[in-house]
Amino acid sequence: MGVRVRLRIKSAGKTVETTALVNTGFETEQPEILLPANLAEKLGLYPPAEGSTLEEYSVVGGKTLIIKSSQPAEVQVLVKDRNTNPVMAVPIISSEETEVLISDKLASKLKLSIDDPGEYWR
Repeated sequence: MGVRVRLRIKSAGKTVETTALVNTGFETEQPEILLPANLAEKLGLYPPAEGSTLEEYSVVGGKTLIIKSSQPAEVQVLVKDRNTNPVMAVPIISSEETEVLISDKLASKLKLSIDDPGEYWR
């Protein structure tokens, strides 16, 4: 079982709350959040805005094309007793993925610490 957290994501004047998988194997140079196309559409990020790029990413099954949005997203972890400070991330959009994924750099910025990857985070 992976570690999932509740998020609030804001971009392009819209907000969604969803669950995301913290994926330390999703290694990036900057904080990135992978969004399924249907969720990106709710945020006003899909179809992609001018300046967005199509990039090739290495994934478990090989390589895939991903849209890197030109519009940033504000990401915040929602917890029972408090919410984390919002941080900025680059949204990347996949028509193949069905789950929101948090990159290693975004997890770090959100100050997520995985104590037991099969059970819980703090």
